[in-house]
Amino acid sequence: MPSVIERASTGRAKCRACGQAIARGDERFGEALPNAYGEGDSLFWFHLQCAACARPEAFLPVLPQSALSARERQPLEALAKAGVAQGRLCRILRAERASSGRARCRHCRELIEQGAWRLSLQIFEEGRFSPIGTIHATCAVGYFGSEPELARLTLPNNQLQPDELSEVVRLMREGAAHSLQIKGLAKAGADESEAPSTRKSS
Repeated sequence: MPSVIERASTGRAKCRACGQAIARGDERFGEALPNAYGEGDSLFWFHLQCAACARPEAFLPVLPQSALSARERQPLEALAKAGVAQGRLCRILRAERASSGRARCRHCRELIEQGAWRLSLQIFEEGRFSPIGTIHATCAVGYFGSEPELARLTLPNNQLQPDELSEVVRLMREGAAHSLQIKGLAKAGADESEAPSTRKSS
């Protein structure tokens, strides 16, 4: 059974990545994976945007075979290629406010304050997604290696208001700028300590 991109014939299937229903008539990606309850393969369904974000290696080979127009394919292809290049981007589930102050950031290991913006993460293993913790929004660029595309923060399970999305982006950029500043200061200090002394001996 090959993986496929097709229109949903019903609205009953849920996306494996975000957990939200795939509306009837919407294009969806079906990834062929071993059936956990019997022989052969089963199709695991995804919204196209979710598939590009969360399952890029499986999604990219099928995308050119779809009935999508070039204009529809291009942003999906860009998302998927970015995920292949920087695999941690595929772990993003959603942006959310911390419900408590007990969880630690996977990047800096500091506690995430209650109410602070954080990114919830998941990983795909053995045919299913499992939660693996959260990171501060300010740690996003350091953790992922680049600023996540807005499309990764606007999946069907993450309906942020425009002002909320702007706040998350602002925090990610502030965190990246602060990290660069710290690295710059550290490098300057190291260069200073390695420079030969110009003081004359008495």
